[in-house]
Amino acid sequence: MQELDPITAIDLVPHPLVIVTAGDPEKPGKRGGMTAAWVSRVSWNPPLIAVAIAPTRYTYQLIKEFKAFAIHVVSKSLEKVAMEVFGSLSGRDIDKFSVAGITPAKAKSVKVPVIPTAPLILECRLVAEYPAGDHIIVVGEVVKAYRGSNEKPLVWYEDRSAEVV
Repeated sequence: MQELDPITAIDLVPHPLVIVTAGDPEKPGKRGGMTAAWVSRVSWNPPLIAVAIAPTRYTYQLIKEFKAFAIHVVSKSLEKVAMEVFGSLSGRDIDKFSVAGITPAKAKSVKVPVIPTAPLILECRLVAEYPAGDHIIVVGEVVKAYRGSNEKPLVWYEDRSAEVV
């Protein structure tokens, strides 16, 4: 067996690639989103999902303020905006939706902007948060879920995205 550094080993675990959004869908200065790969289902009943977010992120501040967020599975058509806009720019300074050329829709059951073309959209009500090292684990109850497209999702593996087969 080959010994691995723990950080290297953790990086070899495939992760879903998602965009997490929060805030007011109608107010460009009060909405935002970020790309995340540290996301996981954590309960069947109720249906809970968790995402790790650095507490300095504007998206985290919006989640705390609005008590809700949406998770969007990233597909090939969203890969560029996931990496170059939602994964690189700060929502404190710009409206990422406008920069990405995305007109956000209103969520159906919580107050968050949604990306209507994502293959899977999960609307979540914030139920808990837990400190975890340099991140906060944000737990949401999935209160509404639907498809925006039939594209295949991407996963994050070995420092790059890959299509799920």
